[in-house]
Amino acid sequence: MSLFEEAITLQRAAHDLMYLGMDGSPVYSDDLSRRNGEVYRLTTALYNSGAKGVTVEEQANVCLALLMGYSASFVDHGEKQKHVQEVLDRCW
Repeated sequence: MSLFEEAITLQRAAHDLMYLGMDGSPVYSDDLSRRNGEVYRLTTALYNSGAKGVTVEEQANVCLALLMGYSASFVDHGEKQKHVQEVLDRCW
């Protein structure tokens, strides 16, 4: 999977998690947990890959995906704030 595809996959998963139930449909705990785990897994994988975009646009897309993933997921093993700050630092 290309870097672009990884970023888009994470963005879609994070968006779906953030807006889960906003259409009035019920939110089931098992679905919420599964989606949250998936967003966390995708975010961690993209972050740990250390991948950086070749172009400014690609780099911005990776940063956006990571920030969306960290914002949507409520899993935190103590590294979330540090990782968010590192992503924000990459944006400059």
